[in-house]
This record gives sequence, structure tokens and C-alpha cells, in this order.
Amino acid sequence: MLDIKKDAYAEKPHRGGNSQGVDGHRGSGKRYFGRGGVRFALLKLLEGEPMHGYQMMKALEEQSGGLYAPSAGSIYPALQMLVKSGFVVVKEEEGGKKVYKITEQGRSALILLPDGSRRAAAGDVRHSPQAAAFLNERIRRTLGLSNESFDLLRLVTRAEHEAIASKELSAKLRQLLHKQKQLIIQFLVGH
Repeated sequence: MLDIKKDAYAEKPHRGGNSQGVDGHRGSGKRYFGRGGVRFALLKLLEGEPMHGYQMMKALEEQSGGLYAPSAGSIYPALQMLVKSGFVVVKEEEGGKKVYKITEQGRSALILLPDGSRRAAAGDVRHSPQAAAFLNERIRRTLGLSNESFDLLRLVTRAEHEAIASKELSAKLRQLLHKQKQLIIQFLVGH
């Protein structure tokens, strides 16, 4: 069985430019994914739909806001390990393209993984403080928000994640958000 916690193929963060570190990877030399993160992220992508390797590379880059630019040298060996472990099957299409699909065993692995491995997936990565600040600033600018608006958006997102486990908290949050929505509508109408 695949030990999803050990991943020798973890990629480095992409910081732009053509600079390469001592080990030949772009960026600062810090890993974007923790151990097992690349394989977990690939399984999460395949949970949604079967994909080509290149599609997965692009999806991971998009989900990271451009911070992580995976290489074929990290993705394809990880996919081979997932196939060998029975978590993924591969089918060759006309033209030689390979399509990867998660198996039931792969779906089970996603459910059984410890919480620390789940955080290593794209979209739920614990960045270094510098990488998190860079990513947040990039997202804020892309959305065209002020710092205050972006901070509010992050707080609302966090509150929704915490309230999901409780009907009582969820109801309180809905009330709070409804009140704030009404205040913002009044502001827009009244200016």
C-alpha cells in the first residue's frame, strides 16, 4: 500500500523568473507541498473527474494562484506510484494520451488519510508566512478588493468553515451575514 505521507516528488514553490536553486528547482528551495501532498492533491483532482497529466499540472497551478508550477518530473512519477498502488488506473486514448481515473481504493485512501495529509492538498496548503502573504496579496488584487474587504472575505470564509459542524452556529452566522448584507445594501442605496 502507498505510504501517502512520504513523497520524494514534492515540488518547490514557483516564484517566477528563471532562477534555479542549488537543486535545479525554481524558487526559494522551500517545498510547496508537504510529504505526500502531491499524490494527495492528484487524488483530490481525480476525485472530481478523470484527467490527463497535463490537465492536472494546470489545475494545480491554477488552484495555487500560480505559486506552484508543477513539472512533469514531479507529476508523472507520482501518478505512476498511484497506479502501482491501485489508487489510480490509466487508460490510453487514441493519439496516445493517457487518462487517469481514481479507483475505489483511491477514494478510500482519501477518506482514511490523517488530517495532516489532507492539509497538504492544493487549496488547503499551509504556506510559509511569506508564501501565504504573497498568495493573499495576489488573490486580493485579482479580486480588486481593498485590504479591509479582503480581510472580511477571509473572516467570513473561516466562519462558514467553523459553523458547518453546528446547526446553531450556522443559524447565528446566517443571521449575522443577513444583517451585514442589509447594512451594505443601505449604504449602496443611500450614497
